[in-house]
Amino acid sequence: MDAINIKVCTKCGGTRFNSWDRCMDCRNARGRVRQERIKTNGGMHTAAERKALHAASPTCAECDRPWDMIPKRPDPRYKYTWTKGHKIHVLDGGTNDIGNLQAECYQCNFTKNAGRLER
Repeated sequence: MDAINIKVCTKCGGTRFNSWDRCMDCRNARGRVRQERIKTNGGMHTAAERKALHAASPTCAECDRPWDMIPKRPDPRYKYTWTKGHKIHVLDGGTNDIGNLQAECYQCNFTKNAGRLER
């Protein structure tokens, strides 16, 4: 009888992985840390403020490409190419106020933040 190979995370020992082969337990732990940072740093905005920000931004604040020039996101759950980016990162003490937010394409936002995670 063949042994069943179960993938185990090298960081936390978890066995739940998403479709991108990333550990869900580690992802959820990072999310809890981020939400605590946002709460500590303060600031808030409404959905209406965020929608108005995106409506007033015809291009990505980072790469200056128009929204229709950015390829669709690979995950079909997301229908927009824009994301909410922080001018001063939450990790660096930036708040979640509307004045600290800018409309960024998912490629710029994810690339910018992925570089921070590699350190």
